[in-house]
Amino acid sequence: MNSLFFNSLMKCLLALVFLLNSCKDKESVVIEKNSRVILVYMGANNNLVTDAYNSINAMEEGMIGVDADVYVYATLAGSSPKIYKIVADQSAEIKSTVVKSYGDQDSANPKVMNQILQTLKGYAGDRPQGLILWSHATNWLPNVGVKLMSFNEDRGSRTELRDLQSVIPSGLDFLMFDACSMASVEVLYQLREKSTYTIASPAEVLSTSMPYHLVLKHLVNPDLEQGIKAAAETYFNFYNQLTGLHQSATISVVNNQYLTALATQVHAALSRSPLTAIYRNNLQRLDFDEKSLSAGFDFLDFVNQNIPPSDIEAIEQVISKLVVYKAHTPTFLGKPILKFSGLSCYVPVDLNKWIHPYYNSLAWAKDSGFNSFVLE
Repeated sequence: MNSLFFNSLMKCLLALVFLLNSCKDKESVVIEKNSRVILVYMGANNNLVTDAYNSINAMEEGMIGVDADVYVYATLAGSSPKIYKIVADQSAEIKSTVVKSYGDQDSANPKVMNQILQTLKGYAGDRPQGLILWSHATNWLPNVGVKLMSFNEDRGSRTELRDLQSVIPSGLDFLMFDACSMASVEVLYQLREKSTYTIASPAEVLSTSMPYHLVLKHLVNPDLEQGIKAAAETYFNFYNQLTGLHQSATISVVNNQYLTALATQVHAALSRSPLTAIYRNNLQRLDFDEKSLSAGFDFLDFVNQNIPPSDIEAIEQVISKLVVYKAHTPTFLGKPILKFSGLSCYVPVDLNKWIHPYYNSLAWAKDSGFNSFVLE
């Protein structure tokens, strides 16, 4: 073996050792930094399938320059359900790695949803996690023999709020709804123990969805509150710079630890001054789509018009701590937003009495005292 060949061989071996050590160091950095894992449950076995593909593509673009793990379970109309590990890519095609495939299944079935969420959590291990629920949604409304739902729609099957409560894992950094109308006190309160923060819209969400190419980096920010507030602000700015009906967005970031205090304050106010009449007609509506099944009203507008002034300040003080970020475009689908607390609520009407027994079974109705005027 001549010396030139030997020296070249040694250089190659040393380079290989260095490369292997570099790879090992990179892997240990990912483990040591304990970075947040983003888990996504995407229900698009419905008319949102094209938007779902666009969201996955946007996530791939959002991964460019971001060192994080993002896993997406997607049930997409016309293809079998899969779990993807999102990879950085700017092409129009889905380049992400398929880590698990499934046969035909009902993604709105709580048993299926529970199984998938547990699998997603397994990929995250003990690292901090944020969960995004992406699909259709109609607030707290149940699946009770008519075409209503709380979340998801899979060939006529839907997931109701109490089932969501049973399957969503606890201990999440944040829970984000990329779905319509889920920033209601009813939904937030039912799911308050699942995550530190909730990100959601009290009004509808346009099918163009969250601009993941812009927000993904914020969702993995080690500073949790700063990151999710930045994500919500980015969402708002994205839609606010559009024109016409596309300039339509509401968004809220809620610190869930204050939800119990809100229910307590409202219950105390209603106990002192029971409502004998409900003022509903002039309240700010937060459902703007004429096809919407979710009747939501601005929560603080309801409080101001129905609860005595002596009790309002205490409620407002809790909301100032509860809602850490809120924003809305001037109009939504061309309809003005004049009042906006970041929260919606149900306000009863006799036409809806058939659904009041279900409403009064929800934790918010009981703990806040709303069941005292939502009559069956």
